[in-house]
Amino acid sequence: MKVTWGLENAIYNPKTITTLGSYDGVHLGHKQILARLRERKVELALDRSVLLTFHPHPQEVLRKNAGTVELLTPIHERIALLENEGIDEVVVIKFTQEFSQTSYIDFFRDTIAKLLGTRAMVVGFNHAFGKNREGDAEHLKIIAPEMSISIEEVHPVSVNGISISSSKIRTALKGGDIASANQWLGRPYLLEGRVVHGDSVGHELGFPTANLEIDFTKLLPSDGVYAAQAVINGKKFKAALSIGTKPTMRDGGDRVVEALLIDFDGDLYDQQLKVECLRYLRSQEKFGSMNELKNAMAQDVSVIMEIL
Repeated sequence: MKVTWGLENAIYNPKTITTLGSYDGVHLGHKQILARLRERKVELALDRSVLLTFHPHPQEVLRKNAGTVELLTPIHERIALLENEGIDEVVVIKFTQEFSQTSYIDFFRDTIAKLLGTRAMVVGFNHAFGKNREGDAEHLKIIAPEMSISIEEVHPVSVNGISISSSKIRTALKGGDIASANQWLGRPYLLEGRVVHGDSVGHELGFPTANLEIDFTKLLPSDGVYAAQAVINGKKFKAALSIGTKPTMRDGGDRVVEALLIDFDGDLYDQQLKVECLRYLRSQEKFGSMNELKNAMAQDVSVIMEIL
């Protein structure tokens, strides 16, 4: 899959099929759109499938006074996931305040039609783009025929009667409902980061943990302890994942992400560690002593060994 950073580096191909969106999460709903994109490419005998996405996320720019937008998949993680979706090219558009004022008609004509050479486009059921999000599927179906472009709208994916969306997955993660989030994503929710030095308390307790330095835009699930699977250098280990402010050791402070790799022996510092969140075990607790904390950690390990 080719990755093109910036519209100024995009090239023209008159046999292109395109989709457009943030695609945060690359969840089951997104996968259905991309599957249809691949199918339409074959049906229409086109040469290239292109996904246009944005960085930074539009809401980071449009809501600049409302704090950081919590993403399911920061841009590099999103691109890595899209590698598996059979797309020929991802074009990453730099999203700015100036760009946000572009009308959907201008963007469709100048970028999708003229710059890329699009002959067909596949969009999600609730997709909209351009200034004030006026470029929805119904508007596109009106203007697209003038440019000899076909528009196909893909219906939502539902699980147990609930239509899947990135916002619903975020809500589930914040509420500790990792099971629903993973089901809607079609895979375990991933936390990835460089292993950095912590306070070494885990090592003193006999349960050395790896402290992860997570992308600041990445959404962290609700505080608690999770059964997880860690991946380091291609090898997988059962793990206990802890997210929270370490209430036994301190009052308040920044949230910390720690992973205890079961049956692992080695130095992880400065390495990239991936941790897949599999099941919520319990909430964060403030224990009365370090010995109580040690016993709780031992119990967590025992439970994880049993359920995984």
